[in-house]
Amino acid sequence: MLGENRGVLDDFMNLMEQKETAERVLEMAALESSILDAIPQAIVGLHHRRIIFANNAVKDTFGWSREELIGKNVTIFYRSRNESEEIAHYFYSTLKDQRTFVNEFYCKRKDGKDILCRMRAARIGDKLKEKRIVVTYEDITEKRQAEEELKRSREQLRNLSAYLQSAREKESTRIAREIHDELGQSLTALQMDVSWLGIQLPEGHTRFMDKIRRMETLVNATIDSVHRIITELRPILLDDLGLTAAIEWQAQEFQERSGIVCDVDLNCVDSTIDKDLATTLFRVFQETLTNVARHSGATAVRARLVQEDHELRLEIADNGKGITRKQVSSPRSFGIMGIRERVNLWNGSMHITGKRGRGTTVTIQIPTPGEGAPR
Repeated sequence: MLGENRGVLDDFMNLMEQKETAERVLEMAALESSILDAIPQAIVGLHHRRIIFANNAVKDTFGWSREELIGKNVTIFYRSRNESEEIAHYFYSTLKDQRTFVNEFYCKRKDGKDILCRMRAARIGDKLKEKRIVVTYEDITEKRQAEEELKRSREQLRNLSAYLQSAREKESTRIAREIHDELGQSLTALQMDVSWLGIQLPEGHTRFMDKIRRMETLVNATIDSVHRIITELRPILLDDLGLTAAIEWQAQEFQERSGIVCDVDLNCVDSTIDKDLATTLFRVFQETLTNVARHSGATAVRARLVQEDHELRLEIADNGKGITRKQVSSPRSFGIMGIRERVNLWNGSMHITGKRGRGTTVTIQIPTPGEGAPR
């Protein structure tokens, strides 16, 4: 009798354990389903290319409910059978060697609309013998369109900036030429006339001679100002003698004007440098020297221009207080922004490094024709 009761009790305990196990399985299944449905990307499980489970997000991504997809071949997501075979082959061949991968493929919605998906696939288990995998589909069509639109907008802005830079240089050249031809000639004639008056004036007219000398001084100062304005608008040396001569002149002029020693080391061939590129490098050099004079507190500047394999490298270093990262990235650093924009037009790069109390170095690298020259 005792043995029979114990047998009944064992059966009861087994039934309870089975019930608890079944409940735990159901709870785990519910938890897994909740986790899957909480993920915004479409998720499907595949066994030999057949869909064995899916989350609710497949409805938003592809237009099918998960009930419609269970048991269907995954080819339902792709635009053609050939394309589906290629993708499936890629899936399984890749997952043989690695546990997961990410790639982008075009897919098809229920309504026939093509969408671009970022797909993340992972095999279930350590091996792929049973060909069980889980795939996540993220519709990135709008995101990619936005990226392409942004890219086009940036390209348009870049082209506009290039046009404006070119137009400004042409206009500066035209104005400089007109000032030289018209105002320069008139001032030269006036200078000659004033000098002639001084020669013709009889001795003893001290007041008139003093007036003539003051006129000569004013005319000479005006001529110097006109020359300076013409040079700032468009350095004649840049057009007549080339980039190296223009940089050497600018360095000397900067040293005389600011009192900051400026040494240059130039190792390039002017004849191989595009005229517009030479203008860009000269303007970058000018703007950098201006920033040094205004902000660095330096006593010396060293500039080096080197022409290497398919690249021009301009390096300008000062011994000032050193620029900070905040200053480099500041939206109010218009001089730096202008330099960077000029360099970007030539597919070049600009790097600025500063060490506190040890100065700032500006490095410009621009590819020459044959390796990424601009349009």
